[in-house]
Amino acid sequence: MRGEKGNSKLSKPIVVISLSSIILGVAIMLITVSVITAFQDGIQDKVIGFGSHIRITKSGLNKSMESAPINIDQDFYPELEQEEAIKKIQPFAYKPAILQAFRDTIAFELQEGDTTQSGNEILGVLFKGVDENYDWSFFEDKIIDGRLISFDGDNDEILLSNYIANLMGYQIGDRCDAFFIRDNSGPKKKKFTIVGIYDSGFEEFDKQFIFTQINHIQSLNNWGVKTFVTIADTCINGRFALEAIISGGTQSYQYDWGRGYQRSKYYLLSENDQKIRVIATDFNLNPFGPGDQQQSIPDTAFIEATMNKNCPCNAENLKSIQYDSPTLMKGTFGSVKIRNGNGTEHLYVGGFEVIINNWEDLETAELLVQNKVPYELKTTSIKEMHRDIFSWLDLLDMNILIIITLILIVSLINMITSLLVLILEKTNMIGILKAMGGKNSSIRYIFIFHALFLLSRGLLWGNILGIGLLLIQYYTGIITLNAEVYSLDTVPVSFNIGHILAINALTILICFVILILPSYLVTKIKPVKAIRFD
Repeated sequence: MRGEKGNSKLSKPIVVISLSSIILGVAIMLITVSVITAFQDGIQDKVIGFGSHIRITKSGLNKSMESAPINIDQDFYPELEQEEAIKKIQPFAYKPAILQAFRDTIAFELQEGDTTQSGNEILGVLFKGVDENYDWSFFEDKIIDGRLISFDGDNDEILLSNYIANLMGYQIGDRCDAFFIRDNSGPKKKKFTIVGIYDSGFEEFDKQFIFTQINHIQSLNNWGVKTFVTIADTCINGRFALEAIISGGTQSYQYDWGRGYQRSKYYLLSENDQKIRVIATDFNLNPFGPGDQQQSIPDTAFIEATMNKNCPCNAENLKSIQYDSPTLMKGTFGSVKIRNGNGTEHLYVGGFEVIINNWEDLETAELLVQNKVPYELKTTSIKEMHRDIFSWLDLLDMNILIIITLILIVSLINMITSLLVLILEKTNMIGILKAMGGKNSSIRYIFIFHALFLLSRGLLWGNILGIGLLLIQYYTGIITLNAEVYSLDTVPVSFNIGHILAINALTILICFVILILPSYLVTKIKPVKAIRFD
């Protein structure tokens, strides 16, 4: 009896240590998997929130953020939304810009006294143009002041980040200056009104993205062409002439006055009443001069001319022209009423963003989109667009694996130690059972199942402890983070039943397999010696 009590005194603390290690190990594994997967999901959602799962753009080697124009009239838009995997497809356009701060001077206090030094703050940003169908769900709870931009008619509203607002000294309602670089025309200054400030906590994107209506980007990029018509300020062959004035595109223009495309921008008016239309567009430029390949969607203007007979075109009659409005001209010659073109810039976008329903379907959805878009367009998944971020997130999976492996090793060592001590403690009982005809396998399983019973208690309390701590963090957010470093302001928590069951099942399976080995010690015990063992 004294021997059993002595052995019991030895086995009890070892069993307690084993049980404690299982409880802590299971709790730590649950917390680790929950926090890391939630962190991955949080960063992933923010990256997708500023873009989409799949982006469709023009093929080419352009690596700048400047958007290349794509005709919005595509067979896949918006028909892709009918696919089960696709949630939404939305057009967008990018345009880099430089912002200028309101703070014109910075004060410095020197030993000789106060002085001021000029210090205009400038910042490079990226304007993202969107339309009224843009999915704002990511930003709805990120607005800290003001509101989302409105699409009730054309306006100059913008939504920018708290990072930009603080750096540049902007507030809601301020008018800010943005400078855009345009090809062959120098910088373009444009004023915008700040109506909303957001804070996503993801500084990498907060410091660059500003949202506005897509029509601003379309106009700034000179996409498409726009046609205006007026009366020429000169006579051609003694006759009044209409002059087409085109803007946008390559500036290599051709005009169709009813007889096919030609390079002449003039149309000679006759004495008869005329209804005229002019279709104009731009053509490609090559090293040898203007090409013959149409570049932009044409724009059309309509003219209704009423001409007086016997009214020759001369300097005096040209001076008599009265411009009642840009679209109505009168004079001794008669009248010309014009309906200028609306321009075709609104028929172009920088690309399309595709949002899918489930992250797990990303590869399948990308393949689906690739099969739908024409060859001149390319698709890029969010993982390709932000390889560095997703490579970093993938490394976190390795951290999970390492932590779980180390915890399982520690728990297994404790379990094996506990099982060996129990076998040594019950050596006398093992000898008696063998003397009574007990098989080695039956006796071994007694100890294995005893160890599994101990494991089950550890799993129960480990789950209670781990899930309990996760629930406290989920509902209180008591543990905070530095958002500038981690892009999240609190430790994130996710509850995935699959992960919880997998951790428990993995622990039971590995422990059961590993405990078979030390249980073979039972086969080495001789009944005669065991019965006399004290």
